[in-house]
Amino acid sequence: MQDRFVDWLRSFSPAPVNASPREWLRAALGVSLGMLLVVYVELWLFGQSVTLHMVAPVGASAVLLMAAPSSPFAQPWSLLAGNLLATLIGVSVAQAQVHAGWAVVLAACLTLGLGYLLRCLHPPSCALAMLAAVGGEGIGTLGYGLLAPVLFASGLLLAVALLYNNLTGHAYPKPRILRDSPHETGDPLPQERHRFNQDDMARALEEFGEYVDVTPEGLERLMLITQKYALRRSMGEVSAADVMSRDLHRGTPQTPIEQAWRTLQRYRLHALPVVDAANGRLLGIVTLSDLIRHFHPGRGRIRFGALRYRKGLRLADIMTSPVVTATPDTHMVELVNLLSDRGLHCLPVVEGDGTLVGLITQTDLIAALYGHWLRQLPD
Repeated sequence: MQDRFVDWLRSFSPAPVNASPREWLRAALGVSLGMLLVVYVELWLFGQSVTLHMVAPVGASAVLLMAAPSSPFAQPWSLLAGNLLATLIGVSVAQAQVHAGWAVVLAACLTLGLGYLLRCLHPPSCALAMLAAVGGEGIGTLGYGLLAPVLFASGLLLAVALLYNNLTGHAYPKPRILRDSPHETGDPLPQERHRFNQDDMARALEEFGEYVDVTPEGLERLMLITQKYALRRSMGEVSAADVMSRDLHRGTPQTPIEQAWRTLQRYRLHALPVVDAANGRLLGIVTLSDLIRHFHPGRGRIRFGALRYRKGLRLADIMTSPVVTATPDTHMVELVNLLSDRGLHCLPVVEGDGTLVGLITQTDLIAALYGHWLRQLPD
């Protein structure tokens, strides 16, 4: 019993903060910019009495939008619809001439309940509803006219959040995770066939029971990142440099496509990197599909093997550029993702200056994974 009481007391200690000081500074600067703009424009348009009453809920909204842009409470629908709903409820309660004590409770409860129902829960909206319910100098006389300053402030703050968050590397609003197959089929991506899916996530959230202050997509992404690092730890530091082929067949932009076709046929290759002849930098890549795509039967074309090509066609005319690449220190887990989920058959490996140093094929990756599994077997 004593141990449980001690554990309960420990739960009051501050939770660990995962955000870096740089992220704190980013959020503080965003809140400052948003509040300065909203307050000064609102003062100019609606006057001091209205603006000063709205500073607190607008400031709380700014903190959510800048410091926790992944929260469901901070998404555009929650902000705009939540504040609109709160204002309507607060003004309606005020006009019903309910006692002030009951008015604030009723306004907050109605905003909370309808916010859940309409999926637009935004905590500062409850404060806004209570403000509208009790009125005050400059507020009580506006009635439903309070919608104008509220919606204007909400829209302006949202515009600042959209611009600032995206410019500082935080996607906002949080995009839904799309999983379009590169083969345009209904099958899940290869890595998703053996891990949790959205139905598993929904069941877990239902069993958890409490409201989780993160979007389901954001929570899924966090779990996948955790899973990735756990896999990296179990596999050790196996990188592209340990897997790649180094002695490569290459082409240049001026290589005739007939020569490229001979090279791919002779050495049973699926792709040919195209490099700058002077410095070895990767410029593009040509695959069997690229060559076949430029096959045109008919007169006036060179016949080579089973294919006919236009005269004078070079690799520069048909190569894919830019190319998805890896670096020598790219971890095996990242290579699996690129070569399976993105539907790539090979992956060039380049140094920081773009110099081609190797190539990883699906065969190379399978052999490396097989070797890793063999090493994990008990002696």
